[in-house]
Amino acid sequence: MTITELAARFDRRRHARFVTAFEADLLEGEDCRKVIVGDVSAGGCLLEHRDGFRIGTTVRLRAKDIDMEARIMWSRGDLCGMRFAQSVDPWQVIRANVDGAARIEDMMNQAARLRPEPTR
Repeated sequence: MTITELAARFDRRRHARFVTAFEADLLEGEDCRKVIVGDVSAGGCLLEHRDGFRIGTTVRLRAKDIDMEARIMWSRGDLCGMRFAQSVDPWQVIRANVDGAARIEDMMNQAARLRPEPTR
């Protein structure tokens, strides 16, 4: 078994993660704090904040093109993983919140079109 196959076997994630970095508001009851979103998938995201997070807490994440209820699923130090109440389009969220993301996506699509077909 290769390392990639081994990692896939133990990775319970259902959705591909897209690495990013943008600021968002995290609301917990009446409290609101700024967090950094480190990755986004259709089902959740990775957050960073110096004060950490409480596992099991229901929160609301707000940024451009996202206002979503979520639950903190795990926490380690200043990082946490959260699961969204509903699926999102991760690229839409990234495009709305990261300057230049649309250009990067266009370049990736263009490179994929220019890639030679595999020979058989």
